[in-house]
Amino acid sequence: MSTLDMDPLSSPGKDQHQESPAIVPQSDSSSRGMVISGDKLVFFPPLYVQRYQAVQEIITTSKMPVTKVVDIGSAELKFFRNLRYINGVQEVVLVDVDEETLQSSKHRVQPLMADFLLRRQEPLSVKVVCGDARVYDPLLSGAQVVTLIEVIEHMNECDLPALVQCVFQQVRPHLVVVTTPNADFNKFFPNHTPGKFRHWDHKFEWTAQEFQHWCLGVVEEYQDYTVEFSGCGLGPDGTFCTQVATFCHHTQYQEHSEPLLRTTMTAASFGEVRSSSQTAGLESVYKIVAECEFPVDKRTKEEFEVDYAMNRFNSLRNFLVAGERQGSESSLPLWQQQDRGLGLLSPPDGPLSSDCIHYLTPHFDSEEAVYKAGDVKNEYCFYIIDNRYALIPIRSLAHWVNSGADSDLTDELISRAVADECFQTQGSGSSWVGKVMLYEERVSSSRLTDSDSDPNSKDTSYTSWPSMEALHHNASQHATSVKVKLQIDDVCENDIENWD
Repeated sequence: MSTLDMDPLSSPGKDQHQESPAIVPQSDSSSRGMVISGDKLVFFPPLYVQRYQAVQEIITTSKMPVTKVVDIGSAELKFFRNLRYINGVQEVVLVDVDEETLQSSKHRVQPLMADFLLRRQEPLSVKVVCGDARVYDPLLSGAQVVTLIEVIEHMNECDLPALVQCVFQQVRPHLVVVTTPNADFNKFFPNHTPGKFRHWDHKFEWTAQEFQHWCLGVVEEYQDYTVEFSGCGLGPDGTFCTQVATFCHHTQYQEHSEPLLRTTMTAASFGEVRSSSQTAGLESVYKIVAECEFPVDKRTKEEFEVDYAMNRFNSLRNFLVAGERQGSESSLPLWQQQDRGLGLLSPPDGPLSSDCIHYLTPHFDSEEAVYKAGDVKNEYCFYIIDNRYALIPIRSLAHWVNSGADSDLTDELISRAVADECFQTQGSGSSWVGKVMLYEERVSSSRLTDSDSDPNSKDTSYTSWPSMEALHHNASQHATSVKVKLQIDDVCENDIENWD
């Protein structure tokens, strides 16, 4: 069951007529539209993308919690991209009758390398199964959402009652979303022949009136459901290219371990009814083509918060060292650009704006001078001491760490998380202060003077600070590595797109 409308909706080819295209903007404020040029009609974004986005939005705006979704007619499995990012979804079953298509497309549901690096907070189980949607299977049980995207038009009309019975009576989800081509729109296709369908495998194409009549018949039979109509792919006269029906269950969804008062249809006889007690031990009639489990972040809440605090602390340290601020014209650290004066910096999350918080980096010759000045209580300050190391009060650090957190981390947790990264700490609670080296390099003992070379000393080397040229070289190397990383990320992203 294909989810694609092919010939008339394909992208413009090289043989396209070189005439001015007619552009039809969408009624909403988004950058959507339709181009009619020569014998081609093209939507932007592509119509299948608009369908997926519309169905995803319907699911995400549903008031009921969604943990399991069944997509019937999955074909190339592209809709899984949208399903995997819906909050709360932990199980996805993708069903289609074409096993060959599922076999060739099953790579699309496999976890990527990024899924192992940035693991999910919730588990996600995916099953790709080959089966007839007219026949109930235990794999469908417990689904809160069932989607049928461009499916029913690939079935004979005489088979639709069995499909409806399987979905609405046996699976009985909270939400059912059905999309199908709108025959009223076909007149806008260039060189359209009346009576000709958009796709060779379509068994029928309904007008809006015919589709609504069928949907109202469904809710008349299954009165626990209501239906609303919408669409995507807006045409010149307000006609949608794709019509969408959203069926919603009246009452709050109750998940059951087995079907209640449901029937189980077999391929041999659709009129034979079985009770729930008969179906309790029924084996699966669907064939599992592929299944996988996505990697899950198994850290405890405290471990996650500690790691988050460490990441934010490292971003602060790197920012103080390398001056990683978007829009900065100089590659030198901001505190090195000042001469014992006040420095200004902001979190490296974007360009400076009126809404951006500015953190001060005042310079002092010694820590005593900081406390004598009485500025240590400023919650937006990190202090550069003798142009060598940073003095980081917990108030300033907590503000930096929590600026992007979902919930505020405590001072105690933050100080405990970063303590090992500081060469010295003092105080506790709200008076905690950490000291962090900004630059250091080892100098060989041969460069030490005789007075410095104390044989009784425990240290055989000392810390010195690089020249401005060395700082510039270090920052240039960092900028080059960032540029290379961005290029690699761009190539990887393009490869993933080209894969599909």
